[in-house]
Amino acid sequence: MNVELISSSAVPKYERGVRLKHDRVRERHVVLGPEMLIELNQTGTAIMSEIDGQSNLSEIVHRLAERFEVNPQDINQDVSEFCTTMVMRRVLQT
Repeated sequence: MNVELISSSAVPKYERGVRLKHDRVRERHVVLGPEMLIELNQTGTAIMSEIDGQSNLSEIVHRLAERFEVNPQDINQDVSEFCTTMVMRRVLQT
């Protein structure tokens, strides 16, 4: 199946009722939603923590690149794929 990635100009935001939360029991961040719990690794947590509903994907990539001192071109594809997956899982919307 060939999936089209969300565009760099798209503004991702959390679906209604979905939020990022630190789970003390699991000692990691999770995405909580209606009948949903997704455990995130460090990369997923970093990406999800940058989603504010106002910044487009390109701005998010640039903030992450600055934060982790990497070239934005090196992480653009990964961030776009992650966000596309989260849209498909109804965690994010664009």
